[in-house]
Amino acid sequence: MARAYDPRPAATRLAAVQAVYELIMMDSPVDDVLASFAAERWKTADEEVNAEMARPKPELLKELVGGTASRKAEIDEALKPAMQKSRGFEDMESVMQAILRTATYELLARRNVPAKTIIGAYTSVADAFFDEDGQQVKLIAGILNAVARNLRADEFTHTGETA
Repeated sequence: MARAYDPRPAATRLAAVQAVYELIMMDSPVDDVLASFAAERWKTADEEVNAEMARPKPELLKELVGGTASRKAEIDEALKPAMQKSRGFEDMESVMQAILRTATYELLARRNVPAKTIIGAYTSVADAFFDEDGQQVKLIAGILNAVARNLRADEFTHTGETA
């Protein structure tokens, strides 16, 4: 029997990007941003299970936001090689920075999640913010692909692909 689709991981990633965006824009403490999300953002989504209203998984949200904040220097370093092929990271829109940082954290820290799953998930998050035919989504996908191939070359080489 196939497992039922659980929209909570996607909702959690979207919420994490929104929280990391707030950290970038307001320089607020992680705990304050997470408390705001818990208290205000998903009050009415309690038992609703659909892609639009799913409640984020609290532990995963805390891990993604806290990990992205605490490993910012390592994340930015991991992004540098991919950024040399495009414009500078600091010149990007803050929401693009939030998506790239959160996804890169997940590539670094959550080895149990396949790199291609992470790339696809954050490309979908980018679709929520940008025109799906837009250059931002393609740029994010390309950068994440390059970062994943640098950080997790083993996931790409055994399938016949090269890093």
